[in-house]
Amino acid sequence: NADLRFHTPNAVHIRNISEKLARLMMKANFKTLRLGLETTAFENRSELDRKVTEAEFKQGVAYLKAAGFTKDQVGAYLLAGLPGQTVRAIEDSIRVVRESGISSVPTYYTPIPHTKMWSQAVACSRYDLEADPVFTNNALLPCMPKFLWEVISRLKN
Repeated sequence: NADLRFHTPNAVHIRNISEKLARLMMKANFKTLRLGLETTAFENRSELDRKVTEAEFKQGVAYLKAAGFTKDQVGAYLLAGLPGQTVRAIEDSIRVVRESGISSVPTYYTPIPHTKMWSQAVACSRYDLEADPVFTNNALLPCMPKFLWEVISRLKN
């Protein structure tokens, strides 16, 4: 049915995108695809998980583009403000995603108690995360050394 359109505001797992799946998604009228990339610092992914390798990311994007998806339809979520992450690392991730021919979609890391990265977040935050949950608000970028509006604006654009 051409009137039916699909959007994936929650990330699709990149590793599972095959040539066949990309074609089927295009045929089924998927209009917005978001990929769960998080970072292109592939060598440091053990801190997060091992969702995707660089080769899997590039192959998944190639399949989607070959199926006819455009830059405006496909974007990769990138985490900004991870414990120990530099602004340069965020900018590098954005560059790699854009060079692949899709859109970058920066999202901000939220420290969550009792998760694998919580102790790192507590150690590097400029706020006392354990004292008040308000300090875990991702809008504050609590794990970045300092908050700079210029940086936020640059990352979004």
